[in-house]
Amino acid sequence: MNILVAPTAFKGTLSPLQAARAIQEGLQPHVCDLFPVADGGNGWIEVWRHHWQEALSWTTVVRGPLRQEVEAEWLHHIPSQTAIIESAAACGLHLLETLDPMNASTEGVGDLICAAYEAGCREIWLGLGGSASTDVGVGALRAVGYEFLDTHGNPVPPGGAGLSHLRSFRLSDHAPAADFLSGHARLICATDVQNPLFGEQGAAFVFAPQKGASPSEVLQLDQGLRQFASLFPSELSELPGGGAAGGLGAGLAAGLGAKLISGIEWLFAHTDWQELVQLADLIITGEGRVDSQTWMGKGIGIIAQQAVQLGKPVWILSGSRGEGWEKVSEMPGARLWVCADHFPDLSPYDALKATAQMAGREL
Repeated sequence: MNILVAPTAFKGTLSPLQAARAIQEGLQPHVCDLFPVADGGNGWIEVWRHHWQEALSWTTVVRGPLRQEVEAEWLHHIPSQTAIIESAAACGLHLLETLDPMNASTEGVGDLICAAYEAGCREIWLGLGGSASTDVGVGALRAVGYEFLDTHGNPVPPGGAGLSHLRSFRLSDHAPAADFLSGHARLICATDVQNPLFGEQGAAFVFAPQKGASPSEVLQLDQGLRQFASLFPSELSELPGGGAAGGLGAGLAAGLGAKLISGIEWLFAHTDWQELVQLADLIITGEGRVDSQTWMGKGIGIIAQQAVQLGKPVWILSGSRGEGWEKVSEMPGARLWVCADHFPDLSPYDALKATAQMAGREL
């Protein structure tokens, strides 16, 4: 039996590769093909390191979410002069001891773009997700050559708090941004959400509370995102995925001509996924929590839907379940195994391994 094991990160506990190995251990002695996945968020770098083993791992010191120095890993695929970077490595929530939703910024993402550009990369794949900021990428755009100014022509403060003062912008001559805008370099932004930049489903209302924003701060941030959008073509406000990573997706689309794509579909298109999934007799995927968001473009939702379309059985191993998990029962050949239901006292790794072992008894 060909078993394809393709989990994403169990957020906050297991990386995609750790989850894949836990499932593999639980299924022994059955042989599995491991295909850890990431859809743009946590694990983006790790997953590409696994699939593109010829890519070199580089580390660059960049500005963190509060402008502190942090070391950020990125990958350089020399044959194609492609760089793979991750927004969370530079402005991630995990880099802060205390959340600061109004001042957290994305300068470090721009630092990574510049590092890749200076290394000769003219194609950059940026995973969006896990950010501590809601600055619509103003910090990142500053790093690649933009200036953002208030009514008096002074630079606006960094972070989401500065957006309400924004009245104009300009681009420095010979800045890296010019090559992206002219098409001499290309930025691909991978995301797993379709949220617009602002409004009730936008970056501030949906994601800023998770970054520590109070109700009044959410309103201020949303107004700032609207102010940024007013300086650019109107279609920016409707851009699917523009609200990803605190509006970073929309900001980079506006300022660098970035293309926003489904991270999981991009991964599948640039690896041997299609071949492996065709050969598989059973597909096993998983994530930390299965709920209604699972079916809104998340990696395991797409994997499960592909399996159903191909008429292949798919098992979903999940740490827990939330509202909307019941959709699994509507999918022919799909089964859900929840670690918390059976092994609530074990560590995340051991619980996933034990759940896989339990499921494997049916093979």
